[in-house]
Amino acid sequence: MEAVTASDLVRHFGAWRDRAMNQPVYIHHHGRPKLVLTSVDFLERLVSSRGQDKPDRGGLATLLDMMDSIVLVTDADLCLVGISPPARHLLVRVDWRGKTLEEILPEEVRPFLLRAVEAARASGVPERLQLRLGTNGSRRVDVSIEPYDDGVCVVGHDRTAQEIQTMAQARMQAIDDMVSLLGNVAWLRINLRGYIVGASKSFERLSGLMPAAYSSVRLPTLFDLPTRVGVGDTLEKAIDTMSAHAINARLIAQRGEAMPVQIAFSGELLRVAGDVVLATLSIVPSSAGDAG
Repeated sequence: MEAVTASDLVRHFGAWRDRAMNQPVYIHHHGRPKLVLTSVDFLERLVSSRGQDKPDRGGLATLLDMMDSIVLVTDADLCLVGISPPARHLLVRVDWRGKTLEEILPEEVRPFLLRAVEAARASGVPERLQLRLGTNGSRRVDVSIEPYDDGVCVVGHDRTAQEIQTMAQARMQAIDDMVSLLGNVAWLRINLRGYIVGASKSFERLSGLMPAAYSSVRLPTLFDLPTRVGVGDTLEKAIDTMSAHAINARLIAQRGEAMPVQIAFSGELLRVAGDVVLATLSIVPSSAGDAG
């Protein structure tokens, strides 16, 4: 079994991605396995398996925790044996353990889904449905029902998410435009490898760098040597702990000047065209300009 810390995964993602093509890689956080990096082929074989051996419930739970889609897995009696985080979010305060599909499915779609589940189990062939959920059917969800062991795996893909993502991107652009008017504040979007994938116009003015320049190096490289390591460590800490962190540093600005700034990293990953960390960067007044 391959194992890696979250920090090392971020630093050497390409190498660990290649290893995960051959066998699952367990990602450790604070010394305990939290996630698994694995190939799509392995995951599909796991979901579609109909062997006589019972699946490893612990491994199944770990894999389900990685899912961005709505996933419900049942045993032969259609009792739930595992669900993904988005499915738990939909159920809110309902305790799904020991419940059957019939008990937890929304009333408006229950008959259609249960008929499709029985059809999939009887034929061994996956069933596909298109459903509308939520108030006035505001959410469009594509559902696939796959035979799994003696039960089923129900997977829901929320097609409304793409529209929400488009709206989020437009909102972020509006915020970037407003921040740019302030002049001494900038916003950054940083991927998990530490590269800037987006910035407000004010960052270009503060740093004197164009996107082709600042997107080709890792964020810490844009700071002077005495504060560079601190910026990298703070970004890594924000990613590892999923909590907000800030640090004073000196940005290498136009003409090679070291400009005192404060950079603050968000405590959550924002999923817009890939996981990114949001950061704000503001000029520190000269009286408070010592980096630390």
